[in-house]
Amino acid sequence: MRLTRQTEIAISILISCARGGRLIDTQFAAAEAHTTKDHAAQVLKAMVRAGWIETRRGRGGGLSLAVDADQLLLGDIVRTMQPASFQPAPCASETMERSLVSVLVDASTAVHDFLDCYSIADLVENCPGNASIAKPKRVAPSMTAMSRVAEGAGI
Repeated sequence: MRLTRQTEIAISILISCARGGRLIDTQFAAAEAHTTKDHAAQVLKAMVRAGWIETRRGRGGGLSLAVDADQLLLGDIVRTMQPASFQPAPCASETMERSLVSVLVDASTAVHDFLDCYSIADLVENCPGNASIAKPKRVAPSMTAMSRVAEGAGI
């Protein structure tokens, strides 16, 4: 699975807002996401529409989380920011075997379910220098089913 640049920017901005605990401005959010202020503003519009970010205009204004960081699941963020991820192109699904399309849809569901095990708060809790993240606190339904399949296959 490949994240779009917009998804990467959204996750970075959400982490910055959660980490700060205060209002941040668009310029700071753009710098944290390693992008331009205009690109960050474009991504912020989608995040405001999704209900993840609140904005305040004027002097002393800025951005803040609209919901608790624990409620911002990575799977929801990816599904919202790149809704077509892991879906075969219409022309591909016409030529592909139905069984292959079914497998790809199941794989997509499993990836999104796994991402739902992690929240923005989980990413904030881990220090930037640490390459590994703690085991998820939530368990994805498809992941438990997949582990049962793997155990049955002796994997």
